[in-house]
Amino acid sequence: MFKLKLLALFIIIVTFLMVGLAHAKWSLTPRVYVEGMYDDNIFLTERNEKDDYITTISPGVNFSYEAPTGEINLDYEYRRSFYDDFPELDFSGHRGRAEARKDFGPWFGAEVGETFIKSQDPFELTGLTEFERPSIRIGRRNHYIRNIVEPAATFRFGENRSIRLGYRNNILRNKAEDIADQDQHAGNALLSFRFNIHNGIEVFFEHINLNYGTTIPPERRSDFDGDEIRGRYTYHFNPKTSAFLEYQYYQRDFDTGTDYKVHNPSLGFSRALFENVTLSASAGYAVRDAEGRKDEGTFSGQGALSGDLTPYPRLSLSLYGAAGFDEDFTSAENLGFSEFWGAGFNARYQLFERLWAGGSFYIERNRFVDLDRGDRLWSARGSLNFAVLRWLFLSFDYVHSARGSNIPLESYQDNRYIGRLTAQYDIAERFQ
Repeated sequence: MFKLKLLALFIIIVTFLMVGLAHAKWSLTPRVYVEGMYDDNIFLTERNEKDDYITTISPGVNFSYEAPTGEINLDYEYRRSFYDDFPELDFSGHRGRAEARKDFGPWFGAEVGETFIKSQDPFELTGLTEFERPSIRIGRRNHYIRNIVEPAATFRFGENRSIRLGYRNNILRNKAEDIADQDQHAGNALLSFRFNIHNGIEVFFEHINLNYGTTIPPERRSDFDGDEIRGRYTYHFNPKTSAFLEYQYYQRDFDTGTDYKVHNPSLGFSRALFENVTLSASAGYAVRDAEGRKDEGTFSGQGALSGDLTPYPRLSLSLYGAAGFDEDFTSAENLGFSEFWGAGFNARYQLFERLWAGGSFYIERNRFVDLDRGDRLWSARGSLNFAVLRWLFLSFDYVHSARGSNIPLESYQDNRYIGRLTAQYDIAERFQ
């Protein structure tokens, strides 16, 4: 299955490459890094923590292609990890990301993206969002594969007027028999229509089908079909400032379990503060209507500030905060519906010409409504990156992760100290 998908993606990308190659800007950057990491809780256990020193050797390659009517970005790396105290955990992993976009004419364009992960790291991050809640696996490290494929086609019928049709296939395969395999299929459509310089609407619809495999021992299954409808009206005061009114509705129909519907109206705005800096915020009230239960409501909102701050050209900063209802159906734990709030930041600062410092922090509080479970998840990271030579880079990272839970043995703390030496070179520089 995975080979067929990769072959189809390769054919699509080669087709895109054949068009407009003479006018393309491209780069091809092979790389290899050697990493040493000390992890003081490799199994993320609450008690009897085990530590180890892990050495990883990872060759990889990045390819980018940009033409007037399309672009391609490919990145792949192979990881071979060696454990000092637990050699039975030695592992070969893979991580790849492919994206391609092509405009075949002024009225039609197509794109496709794929993320592939083969790993045993108990923290699974796809990298598709900046502030991403990890998929967590507590206990013995086990192999898993994640594959996400997302093709889409856009039909344009005027300036700022389009219909986008998309599909998402998210597959999870676990070697551990007590973690369920997952198959998610989702089809969606987005209508964007700008009436004039000030007024515009967006209407989004998505249907989701999610199925889980059986586990040993057997556990509850959350197979469901779901639908989401979201409509937004936006008023553009000027090219930099806009305000919107939005209504979101989604429902979940489970094979076994409690069906529910969620209504979430909200108001928000967006403002471009500087050339590359945007501030956005929204606020509303979400209500969950579950079968056989009293309706539950909570504040829902989101705020974000991101970009390169013009007054401080050496600084890149992202701030994020959100609250409301959320769902956890595609992680390894599959904890279901929750009420949450979360906040975080991500920053990078150029100290000197060849030295950068970075840091991030994220905290999230969850109340999993159907499990009578409450979690507090947080992580912090600090990094230093030094360009030794034009093609040689040295980095040091510290990562602290923790979870506190009212469920016995579901809490943990973990510290990772990482040193990495990377060599990379853009071959395209020799031809351009």
